Amino acid sequence: MAVHALPAPVRVHMLSPLTFNDAQEIGDQVKSGSPVFLDLRSVDRELEERLRDFCAGLAAALEGSVSDVAQGIVFVAPQGVTVSRGEVQSHASSSHRDSYYDAMDADVTPLFRSMSA
Repeated sequence: MAVHALPAPVRVHMLSPLTFNDAQEIGDQVKSGSPVFLDLRSVDRELEERLRDFCAGLAAALEGSVSDVAQGIVFVAPQGVTVSRGEVQSHASSSHRDSYYDAMDADVTPLFRSMSA
């Protein structure tokens, strides 16, 4: 019987950028191998678009990915890190909410509050 080592835990960062200068922190975290959840719900549309463009370029350069996981919540991951849509959708459908995004907003909002406290 073969024995395999467990992968090292991945530290996930949750950021709520306020200006485009916060893109540096996003880039630093993803380049170091840590995935990042971005809460873009409180930024204006122009900044949201700039940050999304930055994240798309960052992910392309690092062979990573960018995923919308809820309305205004973006997951930026380095190569080899993914979000399981099946688990997210399964949880959303069991919550008896009208939409996938509403269920996700309810689930991630407390995380952002606890990180900022």
